[in-house]
Order: sequence, then structure tokens, then C-alpha cells
Amino acid sequence: FVVCFNFRVVLSLDFSNLTTTFFESFGKLKVYLVIKFGLETPFQRIKVFRTAVENFINARPREWVGLIGFRATRVEADMGFIEYKIVGEHREAWQNIGAILESKADLASFCLEVTKKLGMRYESPPMPVNLSANSSDLRQLFEGEVNDDDGWATRKRTKSVSADDLKDVAAMFPTET
Repeated sequence: FVVCFNFRVVLSLDFSNLTTTFFESFGKLKVYLVIKFGLETPFQRIKVFRTAVENFINARPREWVGLIGFRATRVEADMGFIEYKIVGEHREAWQNIGAILESKADLASFCLEVTKKLGMRYESPPMPVNLSANSSDLRQLFEGEVNDDDGWATRKRTKSVSADDLKDVAAMFPTET
């Protein structure tokens, strides 16, 4: 959603002909984007994601003033996700809503591509919940262990990723020249 709360009204009285003029000036628009990550997503990857989003916004100075906020707003342990809100300040005034919504759609598409590239997409648990899991299945689920071919339990290895690894995703979204 898009919200503008910065209202200022300037009253100008022209006493020469006793007319009153009202001038409304609105501040820059704040664009909010909500995204979910699985609870198992390492915080280091979330920091890399934030850096990629910040780079995306900063690469478009004619569209965006900057990234204002990136914060966790909700944790749903039962559903297995943590919700983050991305807040960006747009250069356009609220009257040019088409350009603002187009920029928001580009940002949302970029975020989707980055989450796919980093393997961070949240998938909701299947419904109904399977209650027939045995204790070893639950232990593997919560401890992150995987049985190898010999039957030995080993820890999952996660690939280390940095913001520089996401340049091919950023190349999908052209920057201003």
C-alpha cells in the first residue's frame, strides 16, 4: 500500500483584492512492501538481501529518494515465517500514482528474484498438517540434520552468498543512464 501523511496547508491572504488562496504541498510518498522469509533463513542472508534492495533503490535516484526502513514486523512461529516491511521514499508526488505503482512493482519483482536466487522463499506449510511424523523425522526437521547414503546424520551446509553475487539479478532491472 502507499500512504502519504505529510499534509501542510499554506494560507496566503492577498489584502489588495481581498482574495484567499490555498496551497497544498505534500511530502514525498512512502512505499511499503511486505515480504516473508522462513524462520530457518539465516540472518546473514537477510542482511545480504537488505543490501541488494538498498543497492537496487540507490541505483535509481530519479525514482527513489532512498531506503527508509527494513524491519521485522511480525513473527509467526506456527506458520513458520518472519515478516519484514521494506519502506522506500519515492521521488514522485502522490498525484503521479502510476509511476509510483510501477516503481513498487519493479521493487517487488526484484525482491522475488533475489529471494529465489538466495533460496529464501517462504513456503507455507501444507494443510492439513501431517500428524504421523515419528520422532526422528521431527528431530531432523528441527536440528537441520540430513541422513547421508551411509545412514549417518550430517548437518546441512548452506552456501555463503554476498551482495556481489546478485549482480546478474540486478542486471535484469535496468538502471538510469
